[in-house]
Amino acid sequence: MDRVGLECFVALAEELHFGRAAERCHISQPAMSQQIRRLEQHLDVRLAHRNKRMVSLTRAGAVFVVDARKMLRHMDDAASLALRTDRGEVGQLRLGVTAPALFVVYPEIAALFRERLPNVGLLVREMTTAEQEHALRRGDLDVGLVHPPLDDSGLAVEEIGRAPFHIALPVMHPLTRHDSLTLADLEREPVVIFPREIAPQLHDTVLQLCLEAGFSLRIAMEAHPAQSIIALVAAGVGIGFIASETQRIDRAGVTYRPIRGPGPQLSIGVAYHADETAPSVQTLLTVAREAGRSMR
Repeated sequence: MDRVGLECFVALAEELHFGRAAERCHISQPAMSQQIRRLEQHLDVRLAHRNKRMVSLTRAGAVFVVDARKMLRHMDDAASLALRTDRGEVGQLRLGVTAPALFVVYPEIAALFRERLPNVGLLVREMTTAEQEHALRRGDLDVGLVHPPLDDSGLAVEEIGRAPFHIALPVMHPLTRHDSLTLADLEREPVVIFPREIAPQLHDTVLQLCLEAGFSLRIAMEAHPAQSIIALVAAGVGIGFIASETQRIDRAGVTYRPIRGPGPQLSIGVAYHADETAPSVQTLLTVAREAGRSMR
């Protein structure tokens, strides 16, 4: 049962005349008769009574024409949806986001994307950079918001911006008397920091900058995500390194200070398949670059 057969039967049901139905479908009358016979054979039921003077629908034909019209509408809707999906106008994209990126840049990306493609949804999954690499390779993600660099050279990665780190402090900590801190101010402080596997290059940069400031960082505990670091700071375990925008997390007993002078910065980038051509993915990459520019 194909679309042509359905269209021919609906035309015949409405015209009740093979000649007019054939003309409406832009085929010959014999071809029209053949289409109706083929449909009846497929359904194993007679749909129309024929004689030289008139055509009338059988009871089965009168019932079937109602659903035939519905099937044609569904076919039209399905074809339209497929075309709009191919054009990137509707559908859903799977986006991986690291915990810091969720605070630093994702809100603006989501807002811009909704403006450009309101009928395309974003299915967001919070994942580490390493987890996103694996998911992209498996085809489980379309785009990732990651912390470059990546190990997989088969993926395209673009840095879209950088976020400075701030220091999270217990509200009664002596260092809170300063409006900003240098890394040297942290020399005797126990520190809560993200694990190296979350962002190896950034972790090493923090340690190296502390060495250049004249001391070795005292790591009291490693924790992830930022909410955990802030909770440990509130509990008095130590002070914490967090991305600047993460201070939006409201936690009683914790305050934040920017780092003055040389300090670590969190690199945020987009990762995707280099041969990706889907228009909706390209739009997402475009708005990610725009959102990243606002970080600079």
